[in-house]
Amino acid sequence: MINKKSRQKVLVVDTYSQKSLHEMFNASLILMCSMIFKRVDLRISKSSYENYLKIINTESPKNIEYKNVWVIAGSGRFRLLMRYLFSAIQNIKYLIISPKDTVLVFPYNNLFSLRILNFFNKFYKKKILVFCHGEMEGIVVDVEKTGFLHRLLLKLARIFFLNQKIKISEGLYFSVLGDAIKQNISEIIDDKKALKFISVDHPYLFRDGNKKIKDGTELKIATVGTINKTKGLFSFLEFANKINSKIKGKIKISVVGSSTENFNLFNGSGIVLSSNNSALLSRDDFNNKVNELDYILFFYPTNSYTITASGAIMDAINFEKPILALRNTYFQYVFNKYGAFGFLFENINDMVLKVEDLSNNKLLSDIDFASLKNKLTPEALSSQLLNELLRIGFL
Repeated sequence: MINKKSRQKVLVVDTYSQKSLHEMFNASLILMCSMIFKRVDLRISKSSYENYLKIINTESPKNIEYKNVWVIAGSGRFRLLMRYLFSAIQNIKYLIISPKDTVLVFPYNNLFSLRILNFFNKFYKKKILVFCHGEMEGIVVDVEKTGFLHRLLLKLARIFFLNQKIKISEGLYFSVLGDAIKQNISEIIDDKKALKFISVDHPYLFRDGNKKIKDGTELKIATVGTINKTKGLFSFLEFANKINSKIKGKIKISVVGSSTENFNLFNGSGIVLSSNNSALLSRDDFNNKVNELDYILFFYPTNSYTITASGAIMDAINFEKPILALRNTYFQYVFNKYGAFGFLFENINDMVLKVEDLSNNKLLSDIDFASLKNKLTPEALSSQLLNELLRIGFL
């Protein structure tokens, strides 16, 4: 148990997220802060707070004081832009009004406010920790390949982190979700900026997983969540076509989730869709379908997830399902640090060969998922966060 008697307050502020956005990470981070600090002032949207309460499945710790933050709802392009801009204004407000002895934590990195936040903090000299997620891909991907808003966000990331003229203020630090990500970022940005990053592995509140994989005549494998081009849709289709040409009838390949792509792309693939539209499954339907699987598939491009983490493999651990995935930096890092829970492949052909082998009921049954879960809980990883906060002088 962490001794909090001498710890100051923390102000956790998320002026952007609503409903389920980053819900598992946010809930875990809130609990980690409650274990480290004597008092947590929590400022998030009402829908985010309601989701947090559902996820922790118990009363919120007594040392957390919640107040609502108004967040612009909706998912249209105009609404998203307005949400970013209004969130940026609120972030600056919280920087100004937060007490000097309070650590200010932003679970979501709003790139619209980042440069202004950095500028103001050169005068206010607050202790600020910003958690980074998928927006960091902006410093490595081609900014010409996406929509206007996404392109703008990627450009803002590149300007802030790659422009050597921009100096990060003394009290501003960033956290990424794994040592491998921190190392990869340090190879892209300059040395002074790299020193402003800390690393804490992705925490998770394990609640739904309760099944071991089953022996049976049909091997059930699926992608989980949203499948689209950026998450390897065409590799998935190639995989399914090769499976069907070699061992059709012994394997059921499906999508447990949705797709934002043209559904005609799935015609003739043999892939079973859980929905014929882009609507999300209910939580109960999702849980039931994942619990029926033997393995979960991942087709993220091998050069992806070099500087961002994946919460999706935490879902696989949660449901105690081994994974079959194309190898990438982050997946390999988690396997090396916490133990393998499936197979990583260099290419689709290798994956097909392994699935052909597994179709003969040679299933993995010796993975210690209980140990994996224990290592990745907020309780276990709070010591990582505490040590990093001590190292940078925040405590």
